[in-house]
Amino acid sequence: METEPEKTPLMAQYESVKAKYKNEVLFFRLGDFYEMFNGDAVEVSRLLNLTLTHRADSPMCGIPYHAAKIYIARLLRLGKKVVICEQVGEIAHGKGLTERKVVEVITPGTAVESEYLEGSINNYLAALSVSHGRAGFAFIDVTTSSFSATSWPASAMAENFPKELGRCVPREILLPQSLKSNDTVQQALSTLPDLSVSYYPDWDFSADVSYKRLTAQFKTANLQPFGLTEESPEVPPAGFLLDYLEKTTNTEVPHVSGIKIYRDNQFLVIDDSSRRNLEIVANLRDGSVQYSLLECVNYTKTAMGNRMIRSWLLYPLTDPAKIRARQDHVALFAENRKLLDSVRNQLEPVLDIERLAGRIAMDRAHPKDLQALRASLESWLSVRKSLEQYDFSSVPPEPAEKIIGIIKNAILDDPSTNITDGGIIKEGWSKDLDHWREIHDNFGKILNEYEAEEKAKTGISTLRIKYTNASGYFIEISKGKLSAVPPHFIMRRSLVNGDRYTTEKLQELEHELTEAGTKILELERDLYVEIRNQMHEYVPYLMQAAGELAYTDASASLAEAAVLHNWVRPVVDEGTEFEVKDGRHPVVELHMPTGEFVPNDLEISAEDDGKPSFALITGPNMAGKSTYLRQNALIALLAQTGSFVPASSARLGVVDRIFCRVGASDNLARGESTFLVEMTETANILRSATEKSLVIMDEVGRGTSTEDGLAIAWA
Repeated sequence: METEPEKTPLMAQYESVKAKYKNEVLFFRLGDFYEMFNGDAVEVSRLLNLTLTHRADSPMCGIPYHAAKIYIARLLRLGKKVVICEQVGEIAHGKGLTERKVVEVITPGTAVESEYLEGSINNYLAALSVSHGRAGFAFIDVTTSSFSATSWPASAMAENFPKELGRCVPREILLPQSLKSNDTVQQALSTLPDLSVSYYPDWDFSADVSYKRLTAQFKTANLQPFGLTEESPEVPPAGFLLDYLEKTTNTEVPHVSGIKIYRDNQFLVIDDSSRRNLEIVANLRDGSVQYSLLECVNYTKTAMGNRMIRSWLLYPLTDPAKIRARQDHVALFAENRKLLDSVRNQLEPVLDIERLAGRIAMDRAHPKDLQALRASLESWLSVRKSLEQYDFSSVPPEPAEKIIGIIKNAILDDPSTNITDGGIIKEGWSKDLDHWREIHDNFGKILNEYEAEEKAKTGISTLRIKYTNASGYFIEISKGKLSAVPPHFIMRRSLVNGDRYTTEKLQELEHELTEAGTKILELERDLYVEIRNQMHEYVPYLMQAAGELAYTDASASLAEAAVLHNWVRPVVDEGTEFEVKDGRHPVVELHMPTGEFVPNDLEISAEDDGKPSFALITGPNMAGKSTYLRQNALIALLAQTGSFVPASSARLGVVDRIFCRVGASDNLARGESTFLVEMTETANILRSATEKSLVIMDEVGRGTSTEDGLAIAWA
């Protein structure tokens, strides 16, 4: 019987680390490379198209450590978790084994470095749990501190989980083991193939532990200010998210200071199928933004504004007062083109203040981040000044001015990104640092001054300070002047032509020169950390300023869309009327030559006022029936985001739900024919629609015979 070959010490070390991280990809540092072995190597070589080699009998592939972030970002996008194992001890050259340990775990939902993130999309980590007959769903973006949660009856999982999953589109989700066999949950997860899914024991979702965790995080005696109690179904997933975040990132998240609890009645409800069919933030063909509603309205200048306008489309309002308030700000820009152009130009250089503040709070910000923050705040102050006479700004400017002053005085304009490399702190910020820099940069001048001082004291005009590799710095006195040597000179060496001496001060200067380089690096690092820590108190302010800036950018973007596409401000009220004159499909019109789209009217109402509540659209193929149906649903959605709409006039009652039953196809994996899918969706509409719901149905019954389809239409 063959015996298994004995493992080398290196492979034994690797396997001992890998045993603790069985489901993650382990990046194992070997010299200038991160290596992967065995199953990790096979999988990663296939995913990243790397060359697969072997070390002894073990499959192996590797990447250069200096290019690791590129490869990590690609793995995160594919839903993988990455563990970084670094060399931490003295590097063994030929003898023994270099000590290694895990320094970081990076997962799709906990990544904070800009290289791993998409600026236009929130990087959500989500969790779902079920307790006492209700499902709780929470999601957090640790980079921006956005933290939200909602709940629904467990019996309504099939409708609500896909809807919420499709709205927030998390990069990673944490689930209790008990949901691993839940068909409804698994079906919803299958719609997001790159989503990282992890299962944990049900006891990790403890309500008591989570409640304490949340109160400790928010520094409150209870969670009543957030609308939560110990029994709230949102508590277990929300608390577990915070626990997972801190354990994974190995750092606290002090900038997460609250949670937003929302309910369906606060926003226009669009189920997952309808949202995809209406192509609100992504098209059906390839999932990109092109040919979607988002493309028509997204003229934002900042990543924060981009994320906000996306959120507005996914969570349209249902309160007419809030809708009108948003419309007022959009109208301010749309009616004042000079102001609109000015503000948009000022927004151009603004970077992601929200995520910069998050990195500061988590002690991940490097010196260039602080300079980016300074430049962005300066631009924000310009925007604020342009808008100060309007009802836009509520965040005071003074803290921003203080932050700008500190960074401007302390940090070099083009600093190093690595805090251990030096080249960070400005001259004049620290007397101690300036002293060591003076020694390091001007040691020759210091020696000349000391030499002149000793010449004056001793009267020896031929006294010279010299240097050799063997002896270091010394004072040389010629034979003829030895009688004038003062007592504080210390003999080093006697030569034929003279003697060499040193002094306590010369030794001190030489020691300082030797230490100067190290001292400068240490001081710069410590001073930078001190400055970054000083920024911690401003993180809540920066989050407020970022929110205001994002709102300004999103409002200006909607105004730009209204001006460019000739949209009008709709009247939105509590009624049930839906009146649109010369309505147009925003996406179709955008991609057609100007003036070619033929507008259409619509006038329906749920009231008994002589207006129809139902419209049957007929016509030949390619006549525009489907376009007409979708355009009116998109006009309703746009109106409730606070946007102007593509029409010559519009009066719309607030819609509570939009149902879009179009384009059904079979689902063979679940044993459902096209006809069954159609009937299931139609049954859901009949069960859930209210008098305030907008329903569009395109070719119901096309999945069955003509006779049956006609019977359904009559029914």
